[in-house]
Amino acid sequence: MDMFRTLRHRPFRLLWTSALLIQLAHWLAVVAFQWEVANRTNNNALLLGILYFFTTAPFLLFSLPAGVLADTRDRRRLLLAVLCCAVVLDSLCILLAGLDAMPTIMVTALGFLAGCVVTVVSPTNQALIAGTVATADLASAIPLQAAGLNLARILGPAVAGPLLMLAGSTLAFTVCCLAAIAAVLLAWRLPAPPRPAFPPVRARMHRQVLAGIAHVRQRPPAAAALAITAITSVFGSSYQAQLPVVGARISDDGNTAFLVLATLGGVGSLFGIFSVARRRGRMSLPAAAKQLTALGIVVALVGMTTSAPLVALLIIAAGGLTLSIMTSISSLLQQVIDDTQRGRVMSLYILCWGGLLPFGGLAMGVLSQATDPGWSFAIFGGVTAVAGLASTFRTGPGRTRLG
Repeated sequence: MDMFRTLRHRPFRLLWTSALLIQLAHWLAVVAFQWEVANRTNNNALLLGILYFFTTAPFLLFSLPAGVLADTRDRRRLLLAVLCCAVVLDSLCILLAGLDAMPTIMVTALGFLAGCVVTVVSPTNQALIAGTVATADLASAIPLQAAGLNLARILGPAVAGPLLMLAGSTLAFTVCCLAAIAAVLLAWRLPAPPRPAFPPVRARMHRQVLAGIAHVRQRPPAAAALAITAITSVFGSSYQAQLPVVGARISDDGNTAFLVLATLGGVGSLFGIFSVARRRGRMSLPAAAKQLTALGIVVALVGMTTSAPLVALLIIAAGGLTLSIMTSISSLLQQVIDDTQRGRVMSLYILCWGGLLPFGGLAMGVLSQATDPGWSFAIFGGVTAVAGLASTFRTGPGRTRLG
């Protein structure tokens, strides 16, 4: 497959592997955090929603400053610094888990710090991609990078399951720490990028953020793509915060069912990314809008059934649709923006994607606690489907296509 030809570039191989490892550590830790809260609170939907909110809140708070840093600092050094912070955080998790000192409030705080690390790592990694491959390979590199990140989403829960069930969270966090250390060592071997002619960060950060927003407006269809990203984040992906509840509803062994569903979602995500790679860089916003409609229908159906096999299939479909949408839009944005604005624009993408997740996850948790989880899935899925239909009609067939 053309997507894999980018691995012939050594700098990209190093960046890809480092990103895979740090994301593996992150997703393993996220599952461990959810496991801790679910066990300590008997699968309390509201507290799981609060955990999800604080784990993803850094995307909202810090994505734009992180993008400015990626455009105004040596990206390799910035990446190394944040990866070292991940090692320190994972070491703290090992200590607290070993002492059994992880009440819900502590887990929530650790989840917030883990989110801060990924918030800075994400735009920095995205901004580094273009400098590690030939321009002709950029459209192939982006889906492969996304495939690696979602391979981590699969491996994280898959590794977390046996570790948590057999040895608890201490061993799980130990594996997280080892993966983060390996990511640091690989990033250290990245060649130093040429010093870019970027303005210094002291030159009014808010103006640099506004410059990134203005750049998006000047490069259609970037603004419309970001709007679809935001809808997918708030309404289409919030179901992930309630997977422990879904697992408990469809199986007597809720913990095992949750881990299986999390893994299946990652498998579906990988399928979605490969579907993007098969298009070889041809991106269409109407196609993404139609997939958004389908995602809404799938999410609503998850709330309507208690059949474990059907829920498993729906979770695979939801993961595939979500990541197909997000990878298409990421690839589109990377092809229409300038390198001097790459960190800021990709931080806007991360803001719309991860930064808005806290609101959707918390709202779904509150709604699930107040009514019934099935109703919350139906409502969020319905809003997603309607938004997808509206976006389809607005963009129109054949418009806003690249490649």
